[in-house]
Amino acid sequence: MILYYDVCAFIILILIIMSCVLKKMFHGRNNGLFYLMMLVIMLSTIADFGAGYMKDYGVRSDINHTVTYMWHYIYFFTHNLILPSYLPFIYSNIGMWHEFEKNKKVRAIWYASMIINTAGLVVNMFYPFIFYVDEKLQYYRMRGILMFYINAGLFMLFEIAVILKYRSIIRKDKFIVMLLLYPIIMIGIVVQAFMPDHLVEMFMISVALLLFSLIIRREEEMTDPMTGARSYNVAHEHIRNVLATGTPVYILLIKMVNFKNIRLYLGQQLLSTFLREQSSKFGAFARYNSLEEDIYYLEDGLFAVISETMDGEAVKKLAVQIKNYYSDTLDVEGFTVMINSRLCILRCPEDIDNYNTLYSFCISFERILPDTKDVMFYPDYVDNREFRIKSELDEIIDRAISYKSFELFYQPIYSILEKRFVAAEALIRIRDEIYGLISPGMFIEAAEISGAIHAIGDFVLEDVCRFISENDFDELGLKCIEINMSTSQCIEMNLVEKVAFLLKKYKLDASRLNLEITESAVDFDPDVVDQNITRLHEMGINFALDDYGTGYSNVKRVTTLPVEIVKLDKSFVDGVDDPKMWIMVQDTVKMLKEMGRKVLVEGVEEEKVVHKFTELGADYIQGCEYLQGYYFCRPLPEKDFLEFMKMQVK
Repeated sequence: MILYYDVCAFIILILIIMSCVLKKMFHGRNNGLFYLMMLVIMLSTIADFGAGYMKDYGVRSDINHTVTYMWHYIYFFTHNLILPSYLPFIYSNIGMWHEFEKNKKVRAIWYASMIINTAGLVVNMFYPFIFYVDEKLQYYRMRGILMFYINAGLFMLFEIAVILKYRSIIRKDKFIVMLLLYPIIMIGIVVQAFMPDHLVEMFMISVALLLFSLIIRREEEMTDPMTGARSYNVAHEHIRNVLATGTPVYILLIKMVNFKNIRLYLGQQLLSTFLREQSSKFGAFARYNSLEEDIYYLEDGLFAVISETMDGEAVKKLAVQIKNYYSDTLDVEGFTVMINSRLCILRCPEDIDNYNTLYSFCISFERILPDTKDVMFYPDYVDNREFRIKSELDEIIDRAISYKSFELFYQPIYSILEKRFVAAEALIRIRDEIYGLISPGMFIEAAEISGAIHAIGDFVLEDVCRFISENDFDELGLKCIEINMSTSQCIEMNLVEKVAFLLKKYKLDASRLNLEITESAVDFDPDVVDQNITRLHEMGINFALDDYGTGYSNVKRVTTLPVEIVKLDKSFVDGVDDPKMWIMVQDTVKMLKEMGRKVLVEGVEEEKVVHKFTELGADYIQGCEYLQGYYFCRPLPEKDFLEFMKMQVK
C-alpha cells in the first residue's frame, strides 16, 4: 500500500487546525461544526493509514488480526460520517440552521443515512458482506460495500440539491467551493477503486478542506481588524441571508452614543484596545447566557449581536447585563471612560422583513427611538406614528421624490418699520400618502445623509420661482421669498447655472429671491461657497445668514459675505427675560447694525417679545427690522398664504 497520501492528508489537516487556532476561531456554531468535520476526517485518515500499515507491515497474529479489523471498522464508521457531518455545516454557513433543526424531512434523511451505514457495519461483524480480513491480514471488499456507495451517492445528491436551492443567498466563491468538494471526493473514489494500493481518497478530501479553509473561512476578511468582531461586510451578508430565507433571529443593537467623544479622548491606538475589550466582553456575556452568538461591529460605536435562539428571555438578559456593565465607568489602560449607551432588541423577520428598512433602523435607531436608560424593544414602538416615520424616512423621501409629493408652506415676515408683512420664508413639507403631512425637522437630516437633499433643494428652488411668477407680488405687498439652502446645495458646482436657468425660465427679477445660508454651510467648503454666493449676488440675489448665534458664530463671515440680513436664532428670544442675556442681545444687534446688516428675529411667539424687540428702535441705526414666528402667523399652504396676504393689504 502507498501510505504517503494519508501522511500528507494528516499533515494538511494539522496545518488547517493550527491555522484556525492561531486565528482564535473557537466560538460560534460554524467553528464548532467545522472542528467536528475536521475530527471525523482526521480519524478516518488515521484509520485508513492504520489499516494500510497493518496490511503491508503487520505480523500475522490473532491480536493483529483484531487490530486490523478495528482500523477498518473505525475507517468505515468515520468515513461514512464525512458527508453527514458536512450537511449541518452547509446549513449553518448559508444561514439556514433553523431549516436543519426543524425540517423533519432533512433530519430523517440525515439520521437514515447514518443508521443504515452503522447497521451495515454491525451486521458485517457477524456476516461479512461488506468486507473481511483473512488470517494473512489481507483486506477484501464484498458486494455489500455498494450499499455504502449508493447511500453516499444519494446523500451527496441531496447536499448538492440543498446548495443549489439556496444558491441565490450564497456568495459566489463560497458556492463554487461548496460544490467543489464533491467532484474532488469522486476523483479520489475513482482513483482508489482502479488503483487500490493508492490511498488517495483521504488526501483528496483534505485538499478540498484546505481549499475550503483558504477561500470560505478567510478570517482576515470576516473579522474587523480594530475590534476582533465580525466585520461590517459579513454582517450585511448575514442580514441579507436572514431576510431572504426567513430565518428567525434576534438582533441586539448596542450603540455608544458618545462614541465620537470617546474616540477623541482615547486616540486611535487605545480606541482599538477598548473596542476589542468590548467585543470580547459581549461574547463572554452571550456565552454566559447560553446564546449562540455572532458579534458584529457596524462602525461608529455600533455593535450588533445576531442570535438564532428562540429564547427571547436570554437575549433580554444579555441586553440588561450589557446595560448594567455600561452603568459604571470603565478603565482603559489608566483612562476612565463613561459610556452613554442605547440598546434595542428586535426580531427578524417578525419585526422587520425588509433589508433597507432594517439597515436604516440599525444605523439610526438611537435617534429614532425615544431617549431612555432602559433596554428598548422594537415592538413597543412600532405602532407609534413618529417612530414609524423616522424608521422609514429613506423610503418616504424616495416616494416623495418619485411622486412629487412635496409641498411648500409660507410663513410671513413682519417689518417693524413698515408695520406690515413684506416677505415670507418657504418651508418644505412632505404630504405622504401613508403618514400625511411630515415636517422638515423630521426628514431634512435624513435627506442630507442619503443625498436626497439635492433633489429636494431643486424642487424648492423651482416651486418658489413658479409661485412668484404666478402671483403679483407688488399687489400682495411682498418683496421677496426666502429659501433655505442646505450645506450640500451651497457646494454644488452648478448651483449658479441652476438658479440662472430658473430665473430665465420664469422671467423673474433676481431680487425676488433671498437665499438663506448657515454658518456651517459656509465653513464646510469656504472656497466653493464663497464663489457661489459671490456670483449669485452679482446676479442680484440677496442673502440672509440663518441661525446666527447657534454654536460658534464666526463674526468674520458676517463681515466678508454679501449678507443683507442676519437672522437671530430663537435662543435669543428665549433669553430676553434674563437681564444678562438681554444685554448680550442688545450688543449683538448693535454690532450687526454697525456692520450695515439688517436683523430678523426668529421664533417670536409672545406679545412681550414683540414689544421688547420693537422698543429697541425700529430704525436702521440700532434696532431690528424684521420679526418672524407663530405670534404673527404659522406657516401656511400656498393657497391659504395668498388669502392671508390679500387680507393684510385690504
